[in-house]
Amino acid sequence: MDYWLEKEVEIMINLGARPDSDFRYRIVSGYDGRRMTWHSMECATGRNAKYSKRTAYTPESRREAIKAKNIERFGHEGYVAYRDNMAGCCLGKQDRKQSPSPSFTARQAEKLFREAREAGIAAGNGITPNAMIVGTPTTFLGDDIDYSKRTYYVSEGVCGFAWVVIRPGSSSLARRAVKLGIGYSGYGGGVEISVRDHGQSYERKVRHARAYADVLRSAGIEASPNSRLD
Repeated sequence: MDYWLEKEVEIMINLGARPDSDFRYRIVSGYDGRRMTWHSMECATGRNAKYSKRTAYTPESRREAIKAKNIERFGHEGYVAYRDNMAGCCLGKQDRKQSPSPSFTARQAEKLFREAREAGIAAGNGITPNAMIVGTPTTFLGDDIDYSKRTYYVSEGVCGFAWVVIRPGSSSLARRAVKLGIGYSGYGGGVEISVRDHGQSYERKVRHARAYADVLRSAGIEASPNSRLD
């Protein structure tokens, strides 16, 4: 047997030999690997899924680990490609009864969204993005800049997008967001609210989304900020 094939088999055997008690969840991914759902170790759906692997992470700690790795490698959080959340079959009815999503009238929802946006704008305007110079490389696919050619100074830094996800999508505030025209169904579930302020500045939009989500969470809403580079 080929040496590297032997090593791969050895690694697979060692991983398979580890007991379930070493892990917290099972991650089930779609056939394209992009959509992920998290299942408890006891969940039969997760255990029997075709694309399933065990992990010691939680969805939140995994996202933070990816962001930390991106900051270490690239100097910024980057885009966490996967939209991952707990599977509906693992969200017990009893848990939902203990922490129901609060209800909002139209006026209450408008007030909360206004406060969240104001907090987001203040947070986004309160930072100075890392400026960048855009130009032509000296060689094809090079990573330097030929300053003999035209360059552009971009004071607002890299371009990107940011948004806030409200879960569940059937909650009172999520439905209000859709009715008000500021929310839409998210690819990974829930209702998404895009950050449309700060032009194309990725860093400002990220700060905006974080502050926006903080305001919603303080009102008892399950809200999470998301972002990606353009």
